[in-house]
Amino acid sequence: MKLARTVFHDDQQQHLNLWWQGSLFLAVFLAINMLLYGVDQRVLADELLWAKPVKFEISVIIHFITLAVLASLLNPARRSGRAWKTMTYGVVAAGIFEVMYIFLQAARVRESHFNISTVVESVMYGLMGIGAVILVLGSFFLGCLLFQEYRTKRNQPLLFASAIGLMIGSILTLIIAGYLSSQTDNGITENASEALRVPVFGWYLNGQDLRIPHFFATHMMQLLPLYGFWLSQKHRAVDGACETRLVWITGISASVILALFVLAVFSR
Repeated sequence: MKLARTVFHDDQQQHLNLWWQGSLFLAVFLAINMLLYGVDQRVLADELLWAKPVKFEISVIIHFITLAVLASLLNPARRSGRAWKTMTYGVVAAGIFEVMYIFLQAARVRESHFNISTVVESVMYGLMGIGAVILVLGSFFLGCLLFQEYRTKRNQPLLFASAIGLMIGSILTLIIAGYLSSQTDNGITENASEALRVPVFGWYLNGQDLRIPHFFATHMMQLLPLYGFWLSQKHRAVDGACETRLVWITGISASVILALFVLAVFSR
C-alpha cells in the first residue's frame, strides 16, 4: 500500500504526479484517436490514417507509467534530486510534443516521419529526433539511479531487473532508432506489398522492418522489470541465482534484438 500511495500521489514528491498527469493528458488524445480510427478509413503510407497516432500514444503512455512506477522505487533523496526532477519535466514535455505532432500530421493527412518536404516539416522532424533522444535519456538515467539503489540494498531482483532493463533497453533503442532516423525513408521496398504483415502492429515480415527490433528494444524497459517482480514474488529468500538468471535473460534478449536489427539492415 505504501508503494501504491507513492506511485499515485505524494505531497512531498509533487513531480511524481507529473507522470500521471502527462499520461492522463495523452489518454484524452488516445480516446479521440480511437473514435477517429473507427470512423475515418483513409489510408496513409499503407496503413489506416489514425493507426500511427494511436500506437505512439499507447507507447508513450506506457513509457510514462513505467518511469513513474519505477521512480517510486528510489529512496526520497535520489527521487527528489534536481537532476531527476529536471529530467522528469524534459521527458514529459518531449513525449507530449511527439504525440501532438504525430496527431497534427495525421489530421493534415501528412507523414510525420521521414517527411522533410517543407522547411517547417523538416524542422519539426529534427525536433522529433531530439525529443526521442530525451525520452531515451530519461529512461537510461533512471536505470542508473536504480542501479545505484540496488548496490546499496542488494538481493532485490526487482531493482536489478528494472535498472538493467532501462539501461540496456535505452541503449538498444538509441542504436536502432538512431539508424532508422538517419535513413531517408523506412527502407521497406522489396516486394513490400506482397509481404506478410503482423495484424495491429502492421510490421512487414520480409526481414526489412526495423520497427520489430525497435519495439522489443523499447519494451525491454517493461518486460525485464515485470520478470524481476515475478522473481521477487517467487523467491522470498533471494540469492545470487536471481541476479545470474536476470543477466542471462538480458543477454539472450539483447542478442535476439541485435540479430533482428542486423538482419533488417542487411536485408534492405
